[in-house]
This record gives sequence, structure tokens and C-alpha cells, in this order.
Amino acid sequence: MNRNKNKAKNKETNLRILLDTDPEVKAAFNKLSEQGQEEMLAISDERRVPNLLSDTIFKAIFDPDVKDSLLSDFISCILGRKVKVLHSLKNEGLRHSSYSKGIVLDIVVQFEDGSIANVEIQRSGIKLSPKRAACYSADLVTRQYAITQGQAKSEIDYDIIQPVYTIIIFEKSPRAFKKTKKYKHFFQQKSDTGVDLELLQYYAYICLDVFKEEKPRIGEKIDTWLEFLTIQDTDKMETFLKKNKSFQTVYDRVILMSKDREELLNMITDMLENENIAGSINRTNESIIKRLRREIKEQKETLKKQDAALKEKNTALKEKDALIRELQQQLSAKKSD
Repeated sequence: MNRNKNKAKNKETNLRILLDTDPEVKAAFNKLSEQGQEEMLAISDERRVPNLLSDTIFKAIFDPDVKDSLLSDFISCILGRKVKVLHSLKNEGLRHSSYSKGIVLDIVVQFEDGSIANVEIQRSGIKLSPKRAACYSADLVTRQYAITQGQAKSEIDYDIIQPVYTIIIFEKSPRAFKKTKKYKHFFQQKSDTGVDLELLQYYAYICLDVFKEEKPRIGEKIDTWLEFLTIQDTDKMETFLKKNKSFQTVYDRVILMSKDREELLNMITDMLENENIAGSINRTNESIIKRLRREIKEQKETLKKQDAALKEKNTALKEKDALIRELQQQLSAKKSD
């Protein structure tokens, strides 16, 4: 990877040209924050590595209908076993049950053994709760058979249903995952009695922020993939590609995307959506903080009132004790007389 930074500075890039000639691109670009605009220009100038986790880029890299071997390799590394992706399953190609509510998944693919996997990229873990992940998994199961009106239950062939894998990759993982230094987590349903039944639903969580914090010694192939997906500095990417030449063609495809008008517009839209989500989360957090501060203030005022009442009560008790002592002294004096 040879990046001529001086050439990038002296020559207008596609994005800079489009900002002067394309109203749609300019309008979308102007909606970005100042930081977002600078990031997009840096990507276009090749001063910064494009975010490989953005929907546009991630789906382009792993599109199984373009080059299925990449996705097969990536999922094999995550699951720890060799799998081969046959093809993607578009929404129109799936058999929805009447209970499916039009869930839109990132990448849904079928393996040669008939099992199905969904790969979800989440920039923020706040967006994807365990309940939502369970819904995704359940949707993959129910998509495998159809319940038509008037169909008898006895006619439903449940034996056709194959295992499903929900793979969730967090850029910023939820708090629960930060209690451990591990960045790969696998879940499946198990019996507490040791009875072995395959209940079809499996989950794999990959926490990229924990991976970056722990900086593991790269050994397994999955670690190499995760390192590639988390690099943002061009010099680090250049060093990485020298050591891992098989990733060069993947990265070249990403660079070509950043020079294409439609892909650039998609990348800007992805960034804008992410900024809106981050802004919404910040507003929610600010609202929660304000509510907590208000509750704390109210609690302090209540405690202050209770403290004042307690002091008043203590004062009354002291006065009562003093009166009792005085009466006792008077009674003692009368007895002495």
C-alpha cells in the first residue's frame, strides 16, 4: 500500500469535486457535524482509513453474492469451525411465517449444511438488547417454515428447521461485556441436568472495543480479522497489509468505494445516521442525568426537612427531660422536708 500524501493534498479528490458539483452530496455532507465533515474529507484524501464497520463498507466487503469466500472465512473464524456460505438470503427469498414482523437483518446467509446465520454490526451496544437479539434469532427460525391460513398443525414439517446463528459485532459494547477482559462470547441453550438436546439457537458476540483495549497478541485468524476491522490510522494499515498481504485486495476495494459517488453518498448517510443515534443517546443520557439530579435534590430537601424535624423533636425531648429532672428534684426536696 503506497499512499502519496502530497499528491492527495495537491489534487482535488472525488468528494471535494462533488461538493462543488453535486447538490445532493453537498446537502448530505452539510448535515454532518464539523467533526464528521473533517473525517469524510480525511477518508477521501486517504489521510484516514474508512470505518470498515459502517453498514455500506461492511456489507460490501462481506457481500456473499460477490465473493462468498471472505464471509465464509470470517464466520468460520468466529464460530471456530469450517463453514461455507452458499448464498445470501434476501427478504424476498425467505419464507416468512405470519408472525414475522418484517425484521430487517444486516447480512443473512445460508451454509451448505442448511443452517442459517445473521451477522449484525452495531456501532453502539445500547441499540441491541438481549431481547432484540433473541427476536432476531427467533425470526431466523420462523422464516424456515410458513403457516398459511387453513393449514393444519399436523401438516407443518418442523424437521426442515436447521440451526441458526446470530453473530453480533459491537464497536462499543454494552456494560455487561466490559466486566471481563474477553472479547469473544458464545451462548447456547443448555440443560441443568446434562441432557443433550440441540435447541437450534446459537449466539456469538464480538466486542471490538474490548479487543482494542486488551491488545491481544495476534495469533488466531479471527484476531487478525478484528485487527483489520479496527484500524483507522493509514500508517498502521500500511504496516498491517505488509504483514497480511491477503487483505490488500479487500482494502483496495474499500478505497475504490471511497472514490465512487454513490458509495460516498452512502458512507455520508451512514455517518449521519450514526451521529443522529449518538445524539439521541446523549440526549437520553442528559435527560436521565437531569432526572436523577432532580430526584437527588428532592431527596436532599426531604432529608433536610426530616433532619429539622428530628432536631425539633430532640429539642422537645431535652426540654421534657429537663422538666422531669426538675420535678424529681422538687419531689426529693419535699421528701427531705
